[in-house]
Order: sequence, then structure tokens, then C-alpha cells
Amino acid sequence: MEQYLKTTFDPETKIWSGINMSPKFGPDCSIGKVVLDALLKEPDHICQICYHNGKEYTNREIVNLSICIALHFKDLGLQQQDIIGICASNSDYVAPIFIGAMFCGLIVSTLDPSFDKDGIKHIYGITKPKILFCDGGIYETLKEAFQEINLESDIYTIKDHIVGVPNVTNLFKEVTDKTSFEPVTLRDGCHQTAVIVCSSGTTGLPKGVSMSHINTLNASSSIQTPGENINFSYSTLYWASGLFTQINCLVGNITRVIIDKPYNAKEFFDIIQKYKVTYINTPPSQLAMSLASPKLKDYDLSSLKTYFCGGSAVPYKLVKNFMPYVPNAKFFVGYGMTECGSPVACGIPTPNGCIGQLTPRSKVKIIDDDGKQLGPVEIGEICMWSQFPWSGYFNNMEATNSMYINGWLHSGDLGYMDENGYLFVVDRKKDILKYNNFHFYPTEIEQIIMEIPDVVEVCVCGIPDIVSTHLPTAAVVRKPGSDLTETEVYDYVAEKMAHFKHLRGGVYFMNSLPKTASGKYLRRDVLKICEELYKNKQLNR
Repeated sequence: MEQYLKTTFDPETKIWSGINMSPKFGPDCSIGKVVLDALLKEPDHICQICYHNGKEYTNREIVNLSICIALHFKDLGLQQQDIIGICASNSDYVAPIFIGAMFCGLIVSTLDPSFDKDGIKHIYGITKPKILFCDGGIYETLKEAFQEINLESDIYTIKDHIVGVPNVTNLFKEVTDKTSFEPVTLRDGCHQTAVIVCSSGTTGLPKGVSMSHINTLNASSSIQTPGENINFSYSTLYWASGLFTQINCLVGNITRVIIDKPYNAKEFFDIIQKYKVTYINTPPSQLAMSLASPKLKDYDLSSLKTYFCGGSAVPYKLVKNFMPYVPNAKFFVGYGMTECGSPVACGIPTPNGCIGQLTPRSKVKIIDDDGKQLGPVEIGEICMWSQFPWSGYFNNMEATNSMYINGWLHSGDLGYMDENGYLFVVDRKKDILKYNNFHFYPTEIEQIIMEIPDVVEVCVCGIPDIVSTHLPTAAVVRKPGSDLTETEVYDYVAEKMAHFKHLRGGVYFMNSLPKTASGKYLRRDVLKICEELYKNKQLNR
């Protein structure tokens, strides 16, 4: 991976560029055809191992199941670019459902089963799937949500089946001649939408991000590292990382281990040790919880060769402290947006918070508030360009046009490129706060607090104040059994940082922090909790 990370800077245009490599997949590609060809090359290869029940599936078995589902879609009269929904954990039949949809040129709209009814109504009220597949445990919530938005769609369970409710196993009828099956030729070519995933939702309700076949395939191939053969991630298809992991494993003939439950430290370690996993992909919150687990020292994680951590800022302390437990692994962090597909920058984490150099076929420019392009070590908004045009937000042209301007994605993140072509991310533009006319960045304070040994997670916000504008405030998750005090955290920050970054709004210990389904901190929800705690503290004085 490292050999493909190199940045060049054009001082005239003030644009940074990654290596100009030819994409792996060209204009004639479709996910259905690429996946089918790859699976049939090694039909006896074990492509999926289910930790939750011990079942293993060969390429041939996955192909047969996928064809059965594709034929059922045709029997239902579904046409290219019709939308189906998948709201499910990583269980046995999710991959065949997804592949079957790709065989037919359908669009898959994904959600995580952790979504509540309002979240389901919001997303599926936008994409309106004609048929939906879900875990049995969320069936009633989905049914109520669909009724409230007047969506009359058939719902099938994938696991935890319910009497009287259709389930996916009803679709696996025997097909005598699968050899003659061919995926459809895409009506609108490689730029036809394949998947609608959700934006992060950290600054408001998530939007439906349309991803084309060519963008998805090339983004998926970008995460592969030589020497991988066993891959694991908790990410469901709701995450872009889950989508890319699944396709990368299918196309690259890499065995993927799955589990149909959310993250659990003991199971995480057991999966790596039992199957000798070589590649994992997690958000930093899972890395933090792994380090906090007393079980960590009991497992052999030496099989790991690559650990990719992303989705939000990755504190270097977490990486440094985890390294002794994975002696043969290289850590990588990345930066990008779901809207852009693959990361635009990637690298080995460093103490100074550097993300790394630009990935192949990526470009970056940094602009100020007036749109003027900036040079090295000048902080401004990060704008990204990808070789494959973004398809936009589904049915939301206004939001698309507000951030996709002349082929450049405006990230809303502040950062800079240094003289050597390395990207640094400072914070979200909307997250910049002010104390007595001094600006402070929550992420910068979080990085300092994470240096404290007993801190597992932290989210910094600013409590509104009529005199000072914002009071820096920290919500902290401690290690189990820790006796770390608010005063110790306050004093540590006060010793290390300028006066306007001191935690005048307080330090509040919590058992967990509010997060999106993709593991990013919901700073606005943390702020609401801290505001209430701050008011109570003032009343009790």
C-alpha cells in the first residue's frame, strides 16, 4: 500500500495530486459481472466463514444462492434501477442478496439494524425500496415505520424468522441450469447507481449517498493489501467500509469472516486468534474498547498483518498502546468521505496527527472562506477530487449542488497540506468554537486528554455562555475501575494548553458516548447531556 502513496504539488494551480495510476476497473464493468467472474475462477475457495454458527460457504455455494435470489427478483418483475433495501447484521445470506441484486442491475439501499423507527422512516422515506430484507429482531419496527410513511413493500427476514412472515430461505428454490446465467448489461453503463449508503449524519439527518458501479469497484480494490487472505470487520453494508470490504473479498478471493452481532471485545479477539485473521478494519471506538478490555492479554493476535482504522480521528495513543499486541501488523489511517468513495489520503499514524499522503487518482485543494486556493501549511477547507464522478445525494439535488462544485467535493473539514505533501485534518468547520474571541478546536483538546492513561474515549464540546461564547467541556469514558478525577483531567489540559482551551465548562464522566451507527461521536448529543450536567452543577453550588 505504501508504495502507492505519493503526493505532488503544482504551485501554479495550488492542487495536490496522488499518483496517476490506471484504475483496476474500466468503463465496461459492473459489480455483478466482476463478482461472478471472480467467484467462478476458484469455485471451491472458502469465501465466507460465519463465526456465529460455524458455517462455511464456498464461492460456488454463494454463486448458486445469489442466482436463486436474482431469478426471484426477475419473477417479481423488478427492473434495472429499482431499489431494494437491506437492513441487517452480517449474517449468512446478506452477501447472496446483495450479489443477486447486482446481477439484476438493481440498486441496494442499506441501513444498520441499530436504527430506530424515525431513522428508518427518514432514509426509506427517501429511497422507497420495493422490497426489503431485514433481521427478524427489527421486523416490527420496520413494519410500523413503513406503515407510517405509506410504503407498501414486501419485507423478508434474513435471520430470526417469524411465523407468517416471508423469509429469504423461501427464495432458494432448486435451479437446474445455473451455468447459462448471465448478469444484465447495465442500461446506463458503469456510472449507473449500484448502492445508496448513508452519509455520516454527524451534523444532521443522514442523506442517501448514491454510488456508481465503477466508483464502488475501484474504491473496494483500493483497500486491498498484498498478503491478505483472511479479512474481518464488524461493519455492515450500512457503512461504506462494510460495502467495500465485502466486494473486495468477493473480487479478490479473500476469505471473509462475519458475525451477526455488534462489537464485543472477547469475540473480536477470539475471531482473530481462531481464524488467524490477517486484515481488520475498525473505527477508533472499537480500538479504544479493545485496549480497555482485560481480555486483550489472553489472546494471540500475531496473525494480523494490516490494521486499518478510520471513520473519525484516530488518537495516536490508541495505536501506540495496541501495537505490542499485534507485533506483525502495520497500522494505517485514512481520510475521505462516503461521497468520495475510497480514502483520498492514507498513511501510517504518527504522533503529530498526520493522515498521510494522497492515494492514487486523488486530488486535494485547500480553500479559504472566499474560495481562494491556499498553499502549503495554510489552514482552510479541504476539497477533494476523484477520477470517477460522484452520483450525488439520492433525490436531493440542492444538497448535492451545495457541496459538489465543478467536480470538487467540499468536505466541511478544516486542514492543510504540509511542504512534503502530507495531509493534516484540524476539525470540522462547524465544530470550531470560541472562548473570549479565541478560537479552539475540539479535536485538538481531545488529543491531549487521550494522552491520560485511564481515558478510553473523549468528546469535547462547547457549552454556550453569554459572556465567553463557549466554555470548553469534556465528556470522558474511563477505564473500568479507574479513579481518575475531574480535577486531574482539568489540570492535565491546563498544564498542556493555552488558557482559552481550559475545561471551564467542566469534565463529565460517562459510561459511553452517543455515536452514530458508524461509530462517530454525535457532538450535538454530547453537548445536550453536558449542558444539563453543567446546569445542575451550577444549581448545586
